[in-house]
Formats: sequence, C-alpha cells, structure tokens
Amino acid sequence: MAIAKSQLVKIIVAVLVLISSTAGAFWVGNNSADWKLTEMFTSEPEVEPVPVAKYYPLEKFVISIPGDKYPHYMLLEMSLKSHNPNMQTVLVESDALLRNTMMKMFSRKTFIELNSLDQLDSLQAEALILMIKVLSDNQLPSDIDEVLFTRMVIQ
Repeated sequence: MAIAKSQLVKIIVAVLVLISSTAGAFWVGNNSADWKLTEMFTSEPEVEPVPVAKYYPLEKFVISIPGDKYPHYMLLEMSLKSHNPNMQTVLVESDALLRNTMMKMFSRKTFIELNSLDQLDSLQAEALILMIKVLSDNQLPSDIDEVLFTRMVIQ
C-alpha cells in the first residue's frame, strides 16, 4: 500500500507539473500575443514630413545705378528659397511689390558699393529683410528663407 501511495503521489505530482507548465506556457503565449496586438494597434502620433526647400527664380532685373561720371546698369538674377509649398502662388501675386522693393533698394546704392564682391552677403541679407517686410505689410505669407543672387553684372 505504501508503494501504491508513493506511485500515486508521483503521478499526481507529475500531472500537476504538466498542468502548471502547460498553463504557464498558455499564459505567457496569450500575454505576449496581447502585447503584440497592442503594439500593432496603438497608433503613434504621425510625424508630418518637413517640407523640402524649393528655389523660386524671379525674372531678371535691369536697374540703373548712379555713378560719379555717368549712370551704370546692373543686371540681377535672383532666386528665393522657401519651405512653403505655396510660395509660388504668393510670388506670382506679389511680383510687382517685390520688383519695386528691389528696384528701390538697388537704386539707392552706388556703383562702388555694388561693385565690391564683399557686399554680396550683406546685400542678400538686406534684400531678404525687405522682401519679408513688404510681404508681411501686405498680409501675404512671408516664408522666404534665403535670397540668392544667381547672376549680377554691373556695367
């Protein structure tokens, strides 16, 4: 009888071990599946892509520049850099304003000021400030990041 009891205890222990390991595996499997489903269905906030900068060339300018003996002429081609995808429309609408602003800015400069290559960065910065101001004053988007002079010829 003692042998039968010890075998019965061994069988019961083996069954309990088998049941507990099966239950444990089932629990871990279900929890990991829940975790995977939760991970799959929880939405992370979508990050909007940063707009790519675009360059918008303006029509060339021919500007009269005062000189000591006689007037000079400057041919200026420029482009505007912007991250605003709607900037092309704004530039078409405000073309006359921007051209007038650039004409005024450059007509106040002397031949010597403009003929110095060291002045390009400061002229571009000044043009940027003036363009942003004139667009803002006229309630237009002023999302210009940079003004680039692509060609500048002074005679």
